[in-house]
Amino acid sequence: MTMRISTFWMQQSAVNAMLDQQAQVSHTQLEVSTGRRILSPSDDPAGASRALSLTHAGAQNTQYQRNIDSASSRLGNEDQTLSSVSDLLDRVRTLALEGQNGTLDSGDRKNIATEIRQRLSQLVALANTKDANGEYIFAGNATRTQPFVQNAGSVTYAGDQGQRAIAIAPGQSVATGDPGSDVFQSIRGGNGTFQIAASPSNTGTLVSGATSVSDMSQWDGGSYQIQFTAPDQYRVVDASNTVVSSGSYASGDTIAFRGVEVGFTGTPAAGDSYAVGPSMAKDMFSTLSDIADALESPGFTPHDAAVISDRIGRGIENLDRASDRIVDVRARIGARLNATDDQADLNAGVGVDLKSALSKVQDTDYASAVSRLNLQMPGLQAAQAAYVKVQGLTLFNYLK
Repeated sequence: MTMRISTFWMQQSAVNAMLDQQAQVSHTQLEVSTGRRILSPSDDPAGASRALSLTHAGAQNTQYQRNIDSASSRLGNEDQTLSSVSDLLDRVRTLALEGQNGTLDSGDRKNIATEIRQRLSQLVALANTKDANGEYIFAGNATRTQPFVQNAGSVTYAGDQGQRAIAIAPGQSVATGDPGSDVFQSIRGGNGTFQIAASPSNTGTLVSGATSVSDMSQWDGGSYQIQFTAPDQYRVVDASNTVVSSGSYASGDTIAFRGVEVGFTGTPAAGDSYAVGPSMAKDMFSTLSDIADALESPGFTPHDAAVISDRIGRGIENLDRASDRIVDVRARIGARLNATDDQADLNAGVGVDLKSALSKVQDTDYASAVSRLNLQMPGLQAAQAAYVKVQGLTLFNYLK
């Protein structure tokens, strides 16, 4: 039995064969031109899934690197600002020491006070520093709010106590700043453990000097008074007026009790006293303002000079605690910068590994693809040539 093959079916079969060949050649050409072995998920479902996972991981790693760059920039800005603050505090300390010089007159002291007040305004400006994005770096989470406002000689904080953090690796984040309340305020006054203050009713020429803790185990954090019962006699009483120590005094002596020591120079009047208590919170701005106020005080008598020197001395002590705070904050910043640098190196290595793995999954093997293309091209050409031959055949060619 002879099967009849229609001309249409024969032509369609030939066209389909050519289209298949063309599709194969086109696919291989795309592999070569794009460098990708997987052009659609159907080419290799498992490989496509793996490539998608690696691409996502690579994008995440790239974002972590951007976060590190942002964190490093912001932390670097903060550190540079605090370096300027440290220099400013050093300058104010130098000015305060000059102001304690007994040979200065009131005009000289006022000139020093004028510069210190200028430094105070400069300190406020530094505390209101912005980053490259126009955000305040010492405002906590309220980065669009000016953190420090100077008004009528006082400086108030308008930011919050939050601390912004940014992810630099899976499960790892780093703080990108410090709230201004932690940097410029809440600084323990005095020597950081206890502080002293002269009674406003003092009339002698006594000036308090260095304070220190000789035995922390004996210091109970209580409130005491050093009372001078005579120019050469003193006693120390606690909050209940119980005498805890007493003795004789001469200028230059150090009075010790409860594991703490306080140095004095000058001569007290009977009834003069100093309050001794645990260190209280103090901010940098009021410390500078207190020193300027002391320098602007009138100094007509030896007692006035002693009061000015005493107030400046206590201000210098508070300045030292402020400088210590800046050192502590900068140390924390340095630790964060080290962490970001180390993680940046790790992320760079991870990025290289991810790119290598992705390349193995989806990149074209050019040698294989070109060889396949060289085999497919003759097949397509043969199919096209056969189609031309066949479609030109007709019975009328053989009729005479």
